[in-house]
Amino acid sequence: MDTSENLWIAVVIALAVGFIVGIIVARLAPRLSGGSASSTQAQLESLQLRFEEYQQEVASHFNTTANLVSRLNRSYQDIQEHLGQAAVELAPDEMTRQRLLAALDQNSVPDTRERIEPVFDSLEPPRDYADKTPDGPGTLSEEFGVKRT
Repeated sequence: MDTSENLWIAVVIALAVGFIVGIIVARLAPRLSGGSASSTQAQLESLQLRFEEYQQEVASHFNTTANLVSRLNRSYQDIQEHLGQAAVELAPDEMTRQRLLAALDQNSVPDTRERIEPVFDSLEPPRDYADKTPDGPGTLSEEFGVKRT
């Protein structure tokens, strides 16, 4: 019976050790898994916050750019008005005044769609021959450039 008693004692000790280890693992498992989940959640919230800040910076940038462009347009208009007034006040005669005002009107806010001429309408095909005299041979003639003696 000693062997069976020893066997029963070993089984009881193994069960007790297993029970204690199970309790310890059950208490530590939520802490270990919860720690990584909260870390991932913190990273996600950090990224979300950075993204929202970036969106605000982009919106602020475009608002500032729009304001600066608007101010630039107003300054350009003020310069045009100043030059127009100066042309009227400082021109020595009516003819000079009219030419200055016409030049200002011509340079103010060009409408590029109307002023650009099609490039291909003014181009000519390349000439592969030199100009010739009316009664002389052309470049492709066999006698071109040959001097007879």
